[in-house]
Amino acid sequence: RCTLLAELKQITSILTELEKHLSSIDYSNVKKFCFNSASKVHREIMKIHKNKLEKLNGGPIGQNYEEMKSKLIHNISSYTLTQTEERLLCRGWDFCIEDNIKNFLDFETDLELNAMKIQSHCHESVFNLICRKIHNASQQLMSTSKHKKIRNLSDEELVALKSLKSNKSIVICKADKGNSIVILDREIYMKKAEEILKGEQFQLLNNDKCHRERETELNKYIFSLVKDVNNPPKTKQQQQQQQQHTPTKNKKTTASTTTSKFTCFQSPP
Repeated sequence: RCTLLAELKQITSILTELEKHLSSIDYSNVKKFCFNSASKVHREIMKIHKNKLEKLNGGPIGQNYEEMKSKLIHNISSYTLTQTEERLLCRGWDFCIEDNIKNFLDFETDLELNAMKIQSHCHESVFNLICRKIHNASQQLMSTSKHKKIRNLSDEELVALKSLKSNKSIVICKADKGNSIVILDREIYMKKAEEILKGEQFQLLNNDKCHRERETELNKYIFSLVKDVNNPPKTKQQQQQQQQHTPTKNKKTTASTTTSKFTCFQSPP
């Protein structure tokens, strides 16, 4: 990192000196040349790293977005998606943009298993050095990521996500079946929605009280359901049991009590 920073400082100082001595057109051409040469070197390095990783993995790395995009993305709009936007949408609706590392044991195990794949391709001293570097980096990452969310998107994908979110001319919606994504022009989407609303199954309400009346009817119905739940109707067996447990009045006892009441109020002879 220190060497990279030093080189960047040297490049910036050289560019500032060139800006002083060159015209604006020449300076812009020099900047374009530097950018093109740097991007060319970057592509070559990325290609070399990809080939190395594919050899170590024994096959392609990650998901094949070229095959997935024809199945998952259906772009019917006039907007042309970039490769980064297509790759982002191929991840699906359930993709988690930010996540926390909760189980550090699995994380360390995955690192060790992937590091063991390199052992047969390098010298023992080099392998030990790589393991130490990976261990130090993983420990630093775990210490900083305990209470921090880790972003699962690259910088390019994050920019693509923001651009899709700010694009008001398209509508990104989920298909009726499956996990595929459909992209439509907003005007066409609104026209189709209006055509559906103009159908015979819908009716325009001119009365403002209709909503209130409907609301009161629904409230009454809900209250009746609540009463039925709290006081469920009794079965025949429950009614019979209740009749058996209720005390019945005896005719003789009632008669005796009535006579005793009357005798109390009789006058002495």
